[in-house]
Amino acid sequence: MAQGISVMLSEDQSNALKQEIYTIVTKSIEDARRDAALDKQYLKRKDAIKFAGVSGSTYDSWLLPSHKIQGVVLYAKKDILDFIENH
Repeated sequence: MAQGISVMLSEDQSNALKQEIYTIVTKSIEDARRDAALDKQYLKRKDAIKFAGVSGSTYDSWLLPSHKIQGVVLYAKKDILDFIENH
């Protein structure tokens, strides 16, 4: 049976370790939010499909309004949520 290891830290070391863990967790949460597009109001088609949780063909059949800006087609999260809630 394996024995546990005990590590003794000074109060300064303990505080520094807590701060480092907090920084890592905070950055990871921010990265996850960015990757999931949680802070964006408008999504590209691929992200909109992922956000809606449906296949591309199902998403296209919904015929949601889009906004084309300099050749980039964007879909409003609000429109996606409204459609889901009403159908």
